[in-house]
Amino acid sequence: MKYTDSSITRKLKFHQLMVFEQVVLSGSMLRASQMLNLTQPAVSKVIHDLEVYFDSPLLVRGNRGVVPTELGELVLKRAKLLMAELRSLTDEVNAFQEGTSGHVVVGTLISASVSLLPKAIRLLKQRAPNVMVSLRVGQMDQLFPAVEVGDVDLVVGRVPDDWRWRDEANSLTVETLYSEELCIVAGAKHPLHASQSLTLEKLHPFPWVLPTRESLLRRTADKLFAEEGLSVPSNVVESLSILTNLTLMQDQETVALMPYEAAFPFAEAGLLKVFKLGKSLAFGDIGCFSASGRELGPAAKLFRECLKEA
Repeated sequence: MKYTDSSITRKLKFHQLMVFEQVVLSGSMLRASQMLNLTQPAVSKVIHDLEVYFDSPLLVRGNRGVVPTELGELVLKRAKLLMAELRSLTDEVNAFQEGTSGHVVVGTLISASVSLLPKAIRLLKQRAPNVMVSLRVGQMDQLFPAVEVGDVDLVVGRVPDDWRWRDEANSLTVETLYSEELCIVAGAKHPLHASQSLTLEKLHPFPWVLPTRESLLRRTADKLFAEEGLSVPSNVVESLSILTNLTLMQDQETVALMPYEAAFPFAEAGLLKVFKLGKSLAFGDIGCFSASGRELGPAAKLFRECLKEA
């Protein structure tokens, strides 16, 4: 059977694609039916009808749930883009009919979620209380593909140094928000806070918390030690969990490298203290990424404005 735009338009429904996407995300017909407030037989029938139409299985059923076939992955990729456009249409209609409302999905690094995003969300809620914000935390290598296919509307994080040469550069647009600095921190009672001539070499023997090796921040950390002629500390915990890192530093020995914006609220609360090394540690620009080929809905546009103001 040869498919045409006309035949697909007549046969496929947004509802079917929404159900299919939720089944894949949930990994289970039962969980998808619960999320969609449908019966399991109704969900199964939608999947059956899709597979009949495409004359091929879209899902592989197993003891651990369902996963998409190769054709299922293809359909899923396009379904996500259509669902993103549908979400934008819903936002625009609601904004026109009722005023600002809708749903914005934001991908972010953990560091941006500590200070910048709460400020932006507060601004958004003051202006549009009915807008729902969903946050997805991850690494940029995970979030860039998500914004490309429409899983998220905006991504907030560090602009990579190699941005112009990355595969995503042609499909994403970035707007710089501010320049981020790094700081080295520890519990407020760490013995070296009283040091008058503190150096990275003096901190080197202590236990360290460093970012995971695939993160942009870890590359910056490794470069920092190398510039001082030091190896990466041997007593290291690799973690991007701010709460875990904060707890580890309460032993008053463990040291960590953190973006200043992430450390600032905890330093203000007296839980951490920034070491004074006598020089600034540049991390890079923090930017807001969006898909260049897809117009943002009203809710996402408003949130982007709140980010810039924050």
